[in-house]
Amino acid sequence: MPPASGWPARLKLWGTIAAVVAMMAAAWAGIRWLISRPHHGPVAGYEERVDVVRREYQDFYGKLMSSPGAERLFEDAAREVAAGRYPAGIEWLHEAAKEAPLPVIFNDLGVLIAEAGDRAQAAAAFQEGLARDPKNALLESNAERLGFSLEMTRPVTAEVEPNNSANNANLIPLGREVSAEMAGNNGDTDCFRFIAPPAPRDHIAIEVEVRSLALELGMRMYDREQSLVLNRAPAGPGQRIAAYISPPPNSTWTLELWSAHGTSGDYTVRVSALHAFDSYEPNDNIFAATHIEVGGSIRANIMDADDTDFYSFESPTSGTVTVEVENGSSTLIPALTKFGPDKRNTGFGPDIRTPGQSLRHSMAVEAHQTYYLQVWSQGGTSGEYSLTIR
Repeated sequence: MPPASGWPARLKLWGTIAAVVAMMAAAWAGIRWLISRPHHGPVAGYEERVDVVRREYQDFYGKLMSSPGAERLFEDAAREVAAGRYPAGIEWLHEAAKEAPLPVIFNDLGVLIAEAGDRAQAAAAFQEGLARDPKNALLESNAERLGFSLEMTRPVTAEVEPNNSANNANLIPLGREVSAEMAGNNGDTDCFRFIAPPAPRDHIAIEVEVRSLALELGMRMYDREQSLVLNRAPAGPGQRIAAYISPPPNSTWTLELWSAHGTSGDYTVRVSALHAFDSYEPNDNIFAATHIEVGGSIRANIMDADDTDFYSFESPTSGTVTVEVENGSSTLIPALTKFGPDKRNTGFGPDIRTPGQSLRHSMAVEAHQTYYLQVWSQGGTSGEYSLTIR
């Protein structure tokens, strides 16, 4: 087995989008003299509106931007570009992409770097944006206008060598099969990057199908914090590998595959979103609570131990309402937390200890006031349920 030592340190430099941005910035530093002279007038395809950043952040992370850092950096970049100082604008955009890797930021990087004449780095910026939003009209139109082919600006579906370390990992798409080959020369290594889909958080399947009967593959995976989260030894010649994760939205993960015992051959990789969340997501915090009418009922699920669901309702009259969480699973142990109109915790529902058991609770309410409920699970359990307010 090839040693794993040293990989976390190298990945801290290269394994995530911050590393990709750093690589692009380094390349940019070498060509910035090309456009060091002042420019004037608007740049075709450049998006300067900060409200686009806010909207994309909410779309991709399922919440409002808590820190204005990326907004300020984006605005600083727009001011520099408006003044014709493109190199400074690009540097600010690199910093903004580290804070919030959003399609609009990569669009602007691609447009400005293309102005500098570095087509490889411009294509890399468009690729990062389109990996996050494959149907983004702004990115597509600018890439086409600037003469980039689909192959240059899309995540790859066939392995591109060299990709034997995290600094040159292939960026691959979700939901499509990627063909690859292990050379088997003293143990080959292939590295891939993929980006988790936008909010809501989902379950992701990583499936490696071995096409050559002799090939033995091992797998390592690193999360967005560069921690080793999976280290799987080869199962045997010709054996497939499958793993399942629940990554944060819009996070970048690194996958390392390696051949054991000098074996070689073809294989495919597919990273797929399983759409395990219910139709009311994202509602993982009280500010994104799903509204329910009194007298209404919905069906939802607790996807995993990290999932939680918030709901709101307005009481038409003063009195008492009954909240019912009917268990639709043999595994879920449901729990209920109540919040008043001021969003402060007002107590809990009954303590359920048995998997599959349902929950019923009454609470006092005042007319025309909005109340909030949190449905969550105990003991790391998960499963379907229906919620009714009477």
